[in-house]
Amino acid sequence: RVLLVLLLDIVLNCLIGLTPFVDNFTHLGGMIYGFLCGLSTIQLVSPRFFGDDRRCFHNCKLFFFRSFGLLVCMSGIIASSIFLFSGDGDTNPCPSCTYMSCISFPPWTGDNEKWWYCDDCARASAEGTLDTTTGKFTKLNISCPSGSNQIVGVDESWPQNEIGLEEILPSLCREHCLL
Repeated sequence: RVLLVLLLDIVLNCLIGLTPFVDNFTHLGGMIYGFLCGLSTIQLVSPRFFGDDRRCFHNCKLFFFRSFGLLVCMSGIIASSIFLFSGDGDTNPCPSCTYMSCISFPPWTGDNEKWWYCDDCARASAEGTLDTTTGKFTKLNISCPSGSNQIVGVDESWPQNEIGLEEILPSLCREHCLL
């Protein structure tokens, strides 16, 4: 029963980790380090319970495994902290791991009907070229999250003010930058 509850908790945390701004790698790392820390501090059943009186060997083995578990945990925490803090905070060190941390939801809807997206298009910016005779935008120069620029002609059906264009900019980014 306890294992079933733990398994349900693991599955639930992994599903929560598929939402934006929640990292599954943090959940999985915490689970692994917690398991290792638990192994290094677990209270074992006395060997006398099984009729084994090799007390010195048991104590040495217990000390070795606890020390080894503690060293593995500490070195893992230090190594993962160095890896975490060596990043720039914007780029993903594992681009192919993106779908393990976030899934655009709901997956069965069209691109413009999602509740949330797992791309960087919310950070895209653009500069518009304004036709002074008509007072309407004719072109947008989209600065994509990848660092490239895309020039897009403004459609007549799009909003013709800055606020309206800013609202549709993420969908324009998904359409033109993520090719």
